[in-house]
Amino acid sequence: MQLEPSTEEALETALQRIGALEFEVRRGAAEHERMWAHITRLERQLGGVLASQLEQRDDVAGKQHCEHQELSQQTRTLVEQQCQNFTRRYIDKTKYGWERPNRERTAYLMSVLIRQLLSNSPASSWSILQMLRMAEDPDIERAINRLRSDCVAMMRRIADVGLTHEWSYRHIPGARLNQDMQEAWGACDPTAPVSFLVAPAYLVNGRVYGRQLVYTV
Repeated sequence: MQLEPSTEEALETALQRIGALEFEVRRGAAEHERMWAHITRLERQLGGVLASQLEQRDDVAGKQHCEHQELSQQTRTLVEQQCQNFTRRYIDKTKYGWERPNRERTAYLMSVLIRQLLSNSPASSWSILQMLRMAEDPDIERAINRLRSDCVAMMRRIADVGLTHEWSYRHIPGARLNQDMQEAWGACDPTAPVSFLVAPAYLVNGRVYGRQLVYTV
């Protein structure tokens, strides 16, 4: 006849099992900690490898590309606000482009001004005055100096970011808009043929970051 274990024996057995479980839990926690430390090291190594690859590739939107996207937007603002404001303010101070219809004269003068400013070698303020056939007015000279300084500072920031940058002025008058490369200026009809280019495209390593602004008729 089998005897039931005494209370003391049952308690001792339970304590032994609890002790064994606690040991397994501690061993499991230590192993878990070692595994996480190993995973963390692997993640750091993988991050370093990916970062190195991003620096070498121009088809992945890395830090430089994000900076160029931001600079492209700033260039667009410079064109649409500062260059346009200058042209509208002083358009009556020049007879340049008077043969153009009134509706397009502001955009046409902007195109001449921007081509002088957004270049690897921006024209001098004096040259711009001569190009636009403006009188040597101190107020106009100060305005051109400010605008030129802003453009030069923008190009310096672009150069500091790195990667190959280009202002693309290439366009075909009379052609239809290339939607990947161009967009219509202001209220111009996007389905009409190109008349002239207002502002260039912003290219980085041959990729379009900012489309050309073109006047259509």
